[in-house]
Amino acid sequence: MAKNVPRNEARQALLECTLTHLAAKGPANVQPKDVCAELGLSKALVNYHFGGRDALITEAMVLGYERYVETLWEAVESAGADPLDRLMAWVDAQVEWTSANAGLAAALNFPFFASGLPVDLDGSAVERLTAAGARNFSNLQQLVSVAKDAVSKKKRRGRPDAVEVGLDSAIIGWMTLGLSVWKAGNHLPTQGLNSGTALTVARNHMRAEIRAMIER
Repeated sequence: MAKNVPRNEARQALLECTLTHLAAKGPANVQPKDVCAELGLSKALVNYHFGGRDALITEAMVLGYERYVETLWEAVESAGADPLDRLMAWVDAQVEWTSANAGLAAALNFPFFASGLPVDLDGSAVERLTAAGARNFSNLQQLVSVAKDAVSKKKRRGRPDAVEVGLDSAIIGWMTLGLSVWKAGNHLPTQGLNSGTALTVARNHMRAEIRAMIER
């Protein structure tokens, strides 16, 4: 049953509904007619507010990524004071978000292969994605730096330098991305191993590796 969205709320409603479709199905399967039918709005409003399908998809994708960065940090803030717990909260939140938003995650992680994604993102979209990405990596570096600094104080040694923190952060980011994609996509060659038990084992191993990296 179609919703009855007031016209003055149409732009945001179109954006939110498109983001929901995008997160679940990926850009190739998001069509303005379906979004408008769900909301009980005229398809002409897509052109009026966004200029067309591509701009609508782009805006929804950027908004989704910005919210993703916020979601990871909210998980960190809810994890308590222990530096390693906060870092692992960032890791776990990324894995869970990617699984819950597989269509959007695929478009963000593999843009050149995401069918239905606008070929050329406009300048403002690129700027917003770049800014959010930089903020996310900065957040990760902060978590790694605090965790390594806590270890350094316990062992009464010098604080880690920026190069070490940056490299460790990149490695943790790559490890997390790999685990996220595997869980979200049910990786075809190893889909038989993609179970709750296997994920728990993988997370435990990853936590141990991250702890060793932080403490070395």
